[in-house]
Amino acid sequence: MNITGMNIMVLVGLKLSSRKLKKMIVKLKLKNPDYPDLSDKQSYFVLGIEADDFRILNDHGKPYLYSSALFNVIDSHEPNDWVVEIGDGGERYAYPELLNKVGFFEDFFEQKNEQTSIFWHVVNKMLSEAA
Repeated sequence: MNITGMNIMVLVGLKLSSRKLKKMIVKLKLKNPDYPDLSDKQSYFVLGIEADDFRILNDHGKPYLYSSALFNVIDSHEPNDWVVEIGDGGERYAYPELLNKVGFFEDFFEQKNEQTSIFWHVVNKMLSEAA
């Protein structure tokens, strides 16, 4: 298993405590067959907010966007390092500065080296703060 795969397993399997971490944490309201990559017993770090949707690492270790309506917010604290913007329609956008670039996740999913490296750097920082 490569290092990236190990990071995914650690982050997805991590027991999250909102008291210990100062990160936004959500939990799926109900198991939904439309989202087999999410577990109702798992808490998830919110990696960012895009048009009011939450970007989280799902159970397969993929940083996908999901409707915020699917989740209960366990800890609403947004990290201080997030860049927050409000769209023309009042929708919210918030990401860590390193992930707050137009097209960042498109490049990540195309497996471009720079974006992959930056993404895992940010996730590893979150993991180190959780320890």
